[in-house]
Amino acid sequence: MEKTIVNKWWMPVLLGVVLFAASIFIIIKPLNAFLGLALVFGWLILFNGIINIIFSVQNRKVFDDWIWYLLLGVFEVIIGGALLFQPQISGEALILFAGFWMMFVAVSRISNAFLFKKMKISMWWLPLISGILIFIFSFLILINPLIGVLSIVYLTATPLMVYGAIAIYFGLKLRQYNNCKIA
Repeated sequence: MEKTIVNKWWMPVLLGVVLFAASIFIIIKPLNAFLGLALVFGWLILFNGIINIIFSVQNRKVFDDWIWYLLLGVFEVIIGGALLFQPQISGEALILFAGFWMMFVAVSRISNAFLFKKMKISMWWLPLISGILIFIFSFLILINPLIGVLSIVYLTATPLMVYGAIAIYFGLKLRQYNNCKIA
């Protein structure tokens, strides 16, 4: 197979620089980043509501309970709009959602651990320990929202930073590959 030159090797580098810079911004300005995430949360709920309204109206002759999709859609449009016009509410909602979701995951893991023990699966205690830790963390998020804000922000920044660094590395390796091909 003949080597060919990779076109636009610099595009992954550019993407990596932008992602890495965004992760640094998120780390330096966590509250601004959280507000941005909260606004995205509001837009997603609004969009979901619009889709549910369209789906319900388009399928009113197909589904007997189409009215529930319509009501859900109207509710989501109202909530999504409120979250967009009152971003602080969106931020609080995001923290509560994350906290309760993690609590649900924790209870599920703990319950699975006991099921695994009953099934005589070795290392059943791993989901038990992870479930307990997740439960504690979710409880901390719910009683101290600042923990939730910082957790969400840093759990967003970290993968962006890693992805950015890998993209830069990949782009530079493509450049190196091209230079070897030319030489």
